[in-house]
Amino acid sequence: MKRILLFFIMSAAFAYGLFASDSLPFPVSVGGQAAKDGTPFAKIENPVAADAELSVQSKDAMIIVNVNAVNAKNEPVPGSTPAVILLQGKTKTNLDKTMDGKKLAAGNYVVSVVSEGKTASILVTIK
Repeated sequence: MKRILLFFIMSAAFAYGLFASDSLPFPVSVGGQAAKDGTPFAKIENPVAADAELSVQSKDAMIIVNVNAVNAKNEPVPGSTPAVILLQGKTKTNLDKTMDGKKLAAGNYVVSVVSEGKTASILVTIK
């Protein structure tokens, strides 16, 4: 009986792994564009404005967003400090609503959205 149960649990976990998205566990859009799933990051296809709307489909009361500058290889820019955006009791905000009040400069970023105990990682270019 234990072997059957273990087999069932492992089979379900494997099947979940085949269909679950690592980079986009819940829908996110930036500047009206839905993020497209990818590996290792989801992606917003076209560049967006520094004040573009960020929308997260989540029922969490608290959504945490970290915005990290990256180079052409999608590696963090040395010495850069991530911008933090908090969504409390809402699912939409704008990229310029960072906690430090600084506007994001033009460039490439990985936007990490933490909600429902999961993280969506999305490549975004700000024009």
